[in-house]
Amino acid sequence: MDEKEMSRAFGARLRALRRGVRLTQAKLAEGADISCVYVNKLERGLAVPSLHVLNRLARCLNTDVPSLLSPAGAEPPAKGDGTQTSPYMALYLSGTKRKLRQLVFETTDTPLPPLPAPLDDTKK
Repeated sequence: MDEKEMSRAFGARLRALRRGVRLTQAKLAEGADISCVYVNKLERGLAVPSLHVLNRLARCLNTDVPSLLSPAGAEPPAKGDGTQTSPYMALYLSGTKRKLRQLVFETTDTPLPPLPAPLDDTKK
C-alpha cells in the first residue's frame, strides 16, 4: 500500500468514525480546533494530520489515536502490544521524518544521522 492509498484509507476511516458519532465536518472541525477545509482534506486523503491534530480528532470522536489509525473493522491493538505498527501510523511517522529532515537538514533525501550512544550514569 503506497502513501496515497494509506491517506485515502485514513480519510475513509475518519469519515466513518465522524458519521458514526453523527458529527458534521464543521462540528468536528470546531471540536478539534481546526478548519472545516482541513477536515475535508483529511477525509479525501489530501493531508496527513500532526500528532496534536490526531489527539484532538480522537477526543472529538470519543476514541483513541490507535483506534483512529487502525483500518476500518480491525480490532485496535491490545494495550502495551507494540509488536505491529498500523500502516496509517507508519504513514504519519514517515511524514514526520520527512518534516524533520526538512527542518534540520533542509532536504528530504539526506539520511538521518545515527543517534548518539546513551550516557551511562551508573559508572561514577
